[in-house]
Amino acid sequence: MASSPTTIRRRPKPPRLHTITAPCGAGLEGLVAREVQDFGGQDIEKRRGAVTWQGTLETAYRACLWSRFASRILLQLTTFSCPDQDALYDAVRAMDWQAHMTEEDSLAVDAVLVKSTLNHSHFAALKVKDGVVDFFRDLTGQRPNIEKYQPDIRLNLFVYEDEAKLSLDLAGSSLHQRGYRVDGGHAPLKESLAAAIVALAGVNSEMDKEQVILDPLCGSGTLLIEAAMIIGDIAPGLDRRYFALLQWQQHDRRLWKRLVAEAMEREEAGRKRPWPKLIGYDANFKVVKAALANIDKADFSSDIHVEKRVLANLTPPSATGLLVTNPPYGERLAEQEEMRYLYRALGRIMGHAFAGWRAAIFSSEANFFDALDQRHQGLTKLFNGPIPCQLRTYEIAQADKKSFPWQLQPLERPTPLSRQLEKNCQELFAWAEEGEVECFRIYDRELDAFDMAVDIMGYWLYIHEYGEPDRGKQQEVIGGLAELFGINRHRIFSKPAGQKKKRQRGKERQQRLYEVGEGGCTFLVSFAGLFGLSLKERKMRLLVQERANKKRVLVLFAGTGTVTCHALRGGAAFTTSVDPSELQLEWARKNIALNGFGRPGNRLIGAEILEWLEGDRDSYELIVIDLPSFNGQKKQKGLLAAAMARLSEDGSLLLSAATGRLQLGQDGEAYAVTDISKDLQPHDFQNKRQLRCLEIKHL
Repeated sequence: MASSPTTIRRRPKPPRLHTITAPCGAGLEGLVAREVQDFGGQDIEKRRGAVTWQGTLETAYRACLWSRFASRILLQLTTFSCPDQDALYDAVRAMDWQAHMTEEDSLAVDAVLVKSTLNHSHFAALKVKDGVVDFFRDLTGQRPNIEKYQPDIRLNLFVYEDEAKLSLDLAGSSLHQRGYRVDGGHAPLKESLAAAIVALAGVNSEMDKEQVILDPLCGSGTLLIEAAMIIGDIAPGLDRRYFALLQWQQHDRRLWKRLVAEAMEREEAGRKRPWPKLIGYDANFKVVKAALANIDKADFSSDIHVEKRVLANLTPPSATGLLVTNPPYGERLAEQEEMRYLYRALGRIMGHAFAGWRAAIFSSEANFFDALDQRHQGLTKLFNGPIPCQLRTYEIAQADKKSFPWQLQPLERPTPLSRQLEKNCQELFAWAEEGEVECFRIYDRELDAFDMAVDIMGYWLYIHEYGEPDRGKQQEVIGGLAELFGINRHRIFSKPAGQKKKRQRGKERQQRLYEVGEGGCTFLVSFAGLFGLSLKERKMRLLVQERANKKRVLVLFAGTGTVTCHALRGGAAFTTSVDPSELQLEWARKNIALNGFGRPGNRLIGAEILEWLEGDRDSYELIVIDLPSFNGQKKQKGLLAAAMARLSEDGSLLLSAATGRLQLGQDGEAYAVTDISKDLQPHDFQNKRQLRCLEIKHL
């Protein structure tokens, strides 16, 4: 009996392995390597700014669709010796380019040269183009077109010393271009870097609906969008409309179609899962609009909530959560100083309201992190383009609650001055503690022998001499204060009355500034000359805070911005602050940042007051004028009429000055004027030099 024929089954050929490289931002190599491992890559090698592996075409395609952190996916075509430009051209010209493209395809070439005899990357790229073009010209008489932005085929040349690698850029453009960004705003993060920040912060697809992710300075919303893509298991390349691999002659359409379908299924499943809350705030309405447009384009409008809110009004939406943000940083020195105080505001809010939360802060300025006053748990060095940056992670600790810091000590050898100080403090301390007043006057010329004032300024004491400086009396006062309060002398500062501003402007700007609190605001003061906070005007500032809600507020002679900050704390819709001194306005910008109020909606203008008023055409519901000591009657002429011309019909103007300097004369007869000076007399200034304040309205 004949035996049946034997069926021989051939084993399928193992899939071809390619050498694939994923360039990435410095610091992201570990994240990319973990992705490549998940994609099925083998023999993974990391070097600065790139990850290389051996893998099938499927691993390369998966990287194009799914890599959140890589910049490009380069599939190596060949390697060759490249000692000079002729060797480069000959090697490229000798390749079979019909295996990769046609003469009708458009072409672009990128080149990177490291320690090469070729010293111009653009010239090297031209030699590669020449080789490809001449190949087709000789073969068909036609040549490919050169297309810079979205070519059908993009090649990448990498030359190290005399060795060259020529690769196909499968994506064709940087993978950070997800396709959802309508408006990036000012200096936006690349999407790949934003994804790395949120991933390193702890965002993952296992987060549940009980958790919250908050970006209080969200800008164009990139961090929140990238977090949503991770949470929803959404391929970042799924919405891209351009991949150069689609025109490659060896493109596996069936494989690509399968991977895209798989990605769509994963997204559908991911969107069905309960998500954590994603919340973003920004002080700039235009930036919020840009964020909302990006979120809508990315199809996350129902998943991410963004609204206009200043940092000062930041409150935790839950007991625990993750705060992740990339605060702005200034390009100029003055802007950097301003931003440092914005970080101070963020750190203060974190410590007082967000204890128990985790935080991840990304910044290019290491000294900004110190301003947060929190101890970081982790630090990752990253790059934003060429700028070295850090991502620091925190377990937010509760800030020490301020208790009333001043306690009187028993006097062993009392003097008339120490007795007077003790008496004043016993009367004032209960009032200050009950009203949470941090800065107040405890002595003001009660004794003829000591012609000076003494102020408690938060943690410090400040002595101001009225008459001629007396070094002996000054030291006696400092010694008495140190004994009475049981403090070191470094907490006591003194400014003689005759101190002249001989400093250069640059040195004035370099003065050390100290933080003190008042009525929910925090202010910067200098004890070396330029003070920054007039205590006798405290109740006037608090009145502004009380009345400013939803109003357009104009502050003239704005100085260091203390009135402006109180107006913003009271909910002012818009503020305009005008002062002739640019130095004072720099100080005001710092105070505004320190209190967590952004620049948008707050104009600070350096100009002569009357001249500016004559050119202004806006209307304000509340105007505040605090006449400085140098503003005499001649300088006041026409000021009230010009200011009242800018006051809305039902608005009010608060005009304040030291007693004797405020003389309206006939100018006041055209308006309804109410003297509210007694209502604004501070408790610690009773029976002392008064501040006169008038409320003026249209008849």
